[in-house]
Amino acid sequence: MRADTRAQLHRAVLNWYAEQGRALLWRRLPAEPYQVLVREVMLQQTQVTRVERLLPSFLERFPTLEALAAAPLSEVIRWWQGLGYNRRARLLWACARKIVQQHGGQIPSEPAVLQQLPGIGAYTAAAIATFAFGRHDVPVVDGNVRRVLERLWGEELPMRMLVQRAAEWIPHGASERWHQALMDIGALYCRKRAPRCSECPLQRWCRTAHRGVHAKPLAQKSEPQFNGIPRRLWRGRLLRLVAKAGRVTLEEAAAVLFGTPPTPQQRRWLRTVADALVQEGLLRRQAQWLALPD
Repeated sequence: MRADTRAQLHRAVLNWYAEQGRALLWRRLPAEPYQVLVREVMLQQTQVTRVERLLPSFLERFPTLEALAAAPLSEVIRWWQGLGYNRRARLLWACARKIVQQHGGQIPSEPAVLQQLPGIGAYTAAAIATFAFGRHDVPVVDGNVRRVLERLWGEELPMRMLVQRAAEWIPHGASERWHQALMDIGALYCRKRAPRCSECPLQRWCRTAHRGVHAKPLAQKSEPQFNGIPRRLWRGRLLRLVAKAGRVTLEEAAAVLFGTPPTPQQRRWLRTVADALVQEGLLRRQAQWLALPD
């Protein structure tokens, strides 16, 4: 694409974002690095609407990086409830402690350094560097951004090549707005199935617009289930029960989750769930009791 054509595309996308971008909670707040860190970890595997609902209360309870690092892990897990994938709560807590201990409480701005922290992968590191520190040379490529760019260019690329080309497409001085706009376009128009090409601000330049783009079938991960419910949901139910009660025996938990009296099969299933949570440090055993970690 010629430089002048790409400049037209940039102007169109940034103007669209200024007028029609999603009014998300954090876009109305200062880009304070700690808040960006927390929200990006939350957004890794949780819907935007749920993060918007629960982020304020979490930040009220843990208003600073130091407050999060000093809090008992049990408190962090308790306040994480409702966000799912509770392992992230432990990793965020460990991340805060490592920043305090090894970086003087200052969140690093360099993606390579950020990726050395617990729970921070390539995407989250790029998002923090861009949205918290204003880096203009770091492409932020989530699922939405990747889909938009690949359809715009008309080809699928290995992630490494895609990131390299995405960096070349960042408009000078507007990296944050550019990436936020691409995320919104992917969420609103360039959807996995039935993309709304006629409404998309990129349609003029998109090589696949109006060509009946369909999503590839997603490879389904095999996740153990019990009574038709995935294991991750049983994990969440058990953690919420322990967080609310303070401590419970496995028998008490089974009675609440399955009804009284639980069957031997139900007890065995719940024991495997509890064992996994204990191994991951999300629960601890105290004699016959299950409790949150100290």
